[in-house]
Amino acid sequence: MSDNYLEKDFERVNKKFKELMNEGEIESIEKKIEDLEKKSQSNSIDQIWIEIYNDVLDLKKRKQNEI
Repeated sequence: MSDNYLEKDFERVNKKFKELMNEGEIESIEKKIEDLEKKSQSNSIDQIWIEIYNDVLDLKKRKQNEI
């Protein structure tokens, strides 16, 4: 059961990552990171999202610099 849960969670994160790469603007991603970092009670899930958003932000900036 936990394998199935992890697989679905992995798929959900990959889907969100792709959405951010396709739709997200640099400013909105930076705002999401700031909001997560400002939370008074941050948990491990928030830290994971911060890492994902930072990865997407880095990719977006690299892609923008290539253009």
